[in-house]
Amino acid sequence: MILRYLTILFVFISISSALAESEFEDPQARREWIESTYQNANVEMPNDFKISQQKFSNSLPNSSEGLFTKGSQIQSQTWMSAGPSNIGGRSRAVEFDKTNPNIIITGGVSGGIWRSVDGGASWVQTTGIHEIASVTAIIQDPRPNKNNNWYCAGGEIGSNSASMSHSASYAGNGIYQSTDNGLTWQPYGDTGDNQPQVREFIDNVNRLAIDPTNLEEDIIYVACLGTILRISDDGNNIEKALDLEELTFYNMATDILITPTGKYYATLSYHSRYSNRTTSHSGIFYSENGTNWEDISPEFLQPSYRIVLDYAPSNENILYFLISNIKELSTDCADYPQCNSICKLEIEGKDFKWTNLSDNLPFFESKNEYNYLITHNDYCSAIKVAPNNPDIVLLAGANCFISYDGFSSTERTQWIAGYNPNWDSNSYADTTKTLQEIYQGMLNSMFPTGGWDFHWFDYNPNNPKEVLSASDHGIHKLSDISETADKNWIDLNNGYCTTQFFDCAINKHVAGSNDIIGGMQDNSTMGNIIDNNTFIDYYSGDGMQCYITGSNSIIVSSQFGNILRLNLNNGVPYNGAFLFPNNINALSPQFRTIFSINSINEKEIAIPTNSAICICNNLTKAMADITFDIHLIDNLDATSVEYANVPEKVLYVGTKNKRIFKVTDFSKDNFSYDIINLPDFVTGNYIPDLWIDPQDNMHFIAIISNYLSLGMLETKDGGETWTDNGGNLEENPDGTGAGHSFRCYERMVYEGDTLHLLGTSDGLFSTKKLEGANTIWMREGANTIGKAVIEDIEVRELDGRIVVATHGNGLFKTNYSTSVEDFDGSNLGFAVSEVFPNPASQQINFVLNSDVNAFVEAKLLDIQGKEVANILSEEFTGTKRLSYNASNLTAGTYFLHISDGTHFVTKKVNIVR
Repeated sequence: MILRYLTILFVFISISSALAESEFEDPQARREWIESTYQNANVEMPNDFKISQQKFSNSLPNSSEGLFTKGSQIQSQTWMSAGPSNIGGRSRAVEFDKTNPNIIITGGVSGGIWRSVDGGASWVQTTGIHEIASVTAIIQDPRPNKNNNWYCAGGEIGSNSASMSHSASYAGNGIYQSTDNGLTWQPYGDTGDNQPQVREFIDNVNRLAIDPTNLEEDIIYVACLGTILRISDDGNNIEKALDLEELTFYNMATDILITPTGKYYATLSYHSRYSNRTTSHSGIFYSENGTNWEDISPEFLQPSYRIVLDYAPSNENILYFLISNIKELSTDCADYPQCNSICKLEIEGKDFKWTNLSDNLPFFESKNEYNYLITHNDYCSAIKVAPNNPDIVLLAGANCFISYDGFSSTERTQWIAGYNPNWDSNSYADTTKTLQEIYQGMLNSMFPTGGWDFHWFDYNPNNPKEVLSASDHGIHKLSDISETADKNWIDLNNGYCTTQFFDCAINKHVAGSNDIIGGMQDNSTMGNIIDNNTFIDYYSGDGMQCYITGSNSIIVSSQFGNILRLNLNNGVPYNGAFLFPNNINALSPQFRTIFSINSINEKEIAIPTNSAICICNNLTKAMADITFDIHLIDNLDATSVEYANVPEKVLYVGTKNKRIFKVTDFSKDNFSYDIINLPDFVTGNYIPDLWIDPQDNMHFIAIISNYLSLGMLETKDGGETWTDNGGNLEENPDGTGAGHSFRCYERMVYEGDTLHLLGTSDGLFSTKKLEGANTIWMREGANTIGKAVIEDIEVRELDGRIVVATHGNGLFKTNYSTSVEDFDGSNLGFAVSEVFPNPASQQINFVLNSDVNAFVEAKLLDIQGKEVANILSEEFTGTKRLSYNASNLTAGTYFLHISDGTHFVTKKVNIVR
C-alpha cells in the first residue's frame, strides 16, 4: 500500500489491518480457502482435467468483439479496460533485453506476458488472451545470435487465489517460446501436451536456465514441481535431469542455475508447508554436464522449505544461497517467527569452500515485527548479485535489503524497500486512539515505493547500478543501487494490468458515475473515485468485498473479517469507523470477508462468519456508538450473503455445505431463520454468490463454484424446486466432465432488454434467456476479457453500466447496448477497445472514447517503432469508431499507439497474408 499520488492530501488513506501477520498476507490461509472453494470432494479429478477443459472451452461460441447484430440472441459488448493502470499484480519474473535494455519483458502470475519498448513507460500484452495466463519464469537465450529467442513458463506452486485444487490448479501449460524477441509466443514442442507423468512437474515452474555452452542445440533446464527437468529436441524430449529416488513429492521447491562456462547448480527443498511429506533427497547439488550430479550441501545446511541461489557475474566461482529453514526441524534457527539462513560458496578448482553468513542476516531496530528477513517460508524469496561486484547482494522476502560487503558484517546492510521500520504497528491496537490518529500513525507503514513481497530481480546489462524488481505489487526500478545513493524506486506499472481482483463495486446511485473500487489479492482495496484513471489505496491486506453508498462513503474490507467505513470528501477519507465487533476471533472469521448492505436502508449491514450472523443497524454512527446484534450459529460456514426486500425484508446466507440460510426475523431476541438445502443432483457444496430477484425474493439464483458439479441453480419458489441453467457450459448433463467453475452471476435489465451475465473460471458469458439445460451461453469480450477468471460482476440499470472484475487482468467496463449505433461510451473515461479483427488481413477497427475535450492522436507503428500511418489527429469529445485499410501492409506485428497527452494506450495488431 503505497501512497503514490497526492500524498499530503491523503493523510488517512493508507492503513494496515491488524497485528497478526496474516492480516498483511497469509498464503497458507489463502490456499486453504482455495481448496474448500473449488475442489469437489465428492468427485475425483482426472489428471488431464485442465487439458480437457481447455479443449471444451475452445468449442464454446464467442460473441464477436465490437460486432453487433440487432435483434440477435446475443449482442457482444464493446469491453474496455477499466484499470487500474497505475499498479501491477503479483509478478514473479522480469528481464531486461540483453541487447536493448529499453525492452523489458515480464508477466503476471495470472495475467500473461507483457512487453515494454520504452523502459517501462508503457506496456503491451504480447501473449494472446487464450495463452499463458500464468507466468512465473522468463529467460532470454544468452548465446550469440540467439537473443531473439525467449522462453517462459508458469504455475505457482501455491498462494494463487485463482487456483482450484492440486489436480485442476490455475497452473502453467508447459514452456512457451518466442523467436521474435517477445512479440509472439508459441507452445514449445511437447511440453504442453497431455503427458500427466511430466505435466505434474512442468506446469508449476520456479525458474528456467539455458545451457550457454552448447551452441548447436537448445537445451533448457526447468526447476519445477518436485524435480529438475532437461528439455531438448526443440521441446520434444523431456527427461529428469536430477533423477533421485523418491524425488516425486508434490510441492517440493526447486531452483536451477547455469554459469557462463557451463557449471550447473540446483537446489531441492526438504519439505513443503503445503503437505506433510518430506524427503532425504534435498539440498544443494553441482554438475559439470547437467546429468551427473554431486551433493555439495554444507554440513551446517538445515532442513528447508526452499533454497534460492545466484552467482556473481564478475566471478562465477562465487555463489550465494538464501535458505528458508523449517524452524521446527532446525537446530540453530534464530528466535524469529520465521527463520532463514544465508551462505556463500567459493570454488577453487575442485575445492568447495562454504561460509555460513546467517549471523549477519539483516535485523534492524524497528517499531514493528517486520524488522528482519521474512520469506513466508517458501512464498517470497529472492537473491541477486550485482554484475560488477560480488560483494553487492540484494536479498529480499517481504522486505528488500542490500549488502555492500557480501553479508560479511551487518554494518553495510541497508533496508531499501518493503515495510517501513518507523511504522508503529502497535498503534492499531491502541483503543484510546481515534481512527484519524490510527491513520496518521500508519501513514508511513510502507516505503514511498518499491513494492513488497519480492520474487525476482534483474540488472540492466548496460548499467550495473540499475535494477528491476518483480513483486506482489508489479514492476519497479531502482536507478542507482550505490551505497551512498538515495534508494528512490520508480514505479513502472504504467498500464501493466495484471491485478487480481476478488471483488469490485460501482456507484449504483448516480447515472454516469465513473466511481469504482475493488478488493485485490496482495494489493488492498483501491479505487478511482478521485480520478478516472488513477487508483488510490483505501485499505490494506488482501482486499475483499467492498461497497459504495449513496451518501459519500465506502465500505472496504480485508481478509479475516476486517471491515471499515470511510466517509469521503471529493474521494478523500476524512473520518470513518471500524465496523466489525471487537470479539472478532471468537466468531471464527473466514479468509474471505463477506458482507451485505441493505440497499433500502444503507445504515444496515449483515456480516456472516463461520459461526455467526452479525447485524448492525447504525453503521453510519461514530465508531464508539456502533453496535452489533450477534447471532451464533454452529457450523454456519458462510460464503455469501445478500439482502432482499420484496415483498418483505429477508437475508439469504450461502455456505460451503450445500445450505442456504434464510433469515426472516431480525429482532435481537427472536432472531430466526429457515434452512434451504440444495437439491441432491448437485455434487458441489460451495456457494460463492447469491442473486435475489429485486421484485420477488422467492426467486433467486445460487452459484456453485466446485468443479465437476452443476453450478447455476435457479429457484422461483423459495427453494422448493430448482433448475440448473448451466446449459452449454456443462459438458455432461450431471455437471461432470470439463465444464467451468462458476464464480458469480448478475442480471442487467436496460431499456426493456434483459442480459444474463455469468462469471466463470474461464471468462465471462452471457445469454438473453435462461432455459435450463437448453441455455446457450456465449463468451463476452473474446478479444478483451478473454479467458480470465471472473470474480465479480456489477451492473447499474440506471444507464446500462457493466463492470467485471478479473483475477489477473484488472477491471473491464462497458455501457450496455444492442447495436453499434446505440453504443454509448460516455462516462467510460479515456478508453480504447481491442482491435478487431485481430489478426487482420484487410481492415482493422477499434472504438475510442474520450470524456473530455482533448487532442487525440492514433498512430500505427511497426515493430521498430517507426510510424506507418497516422489514423487520427484531432480534437474531440465522445466516442469514435475508427477503421484503417491495412491491405497494403506486409504481414507482421504492428502497434496501435493512442494518446491524448495524458493517457497512453498501446494495442498489438497482427497482419496476416
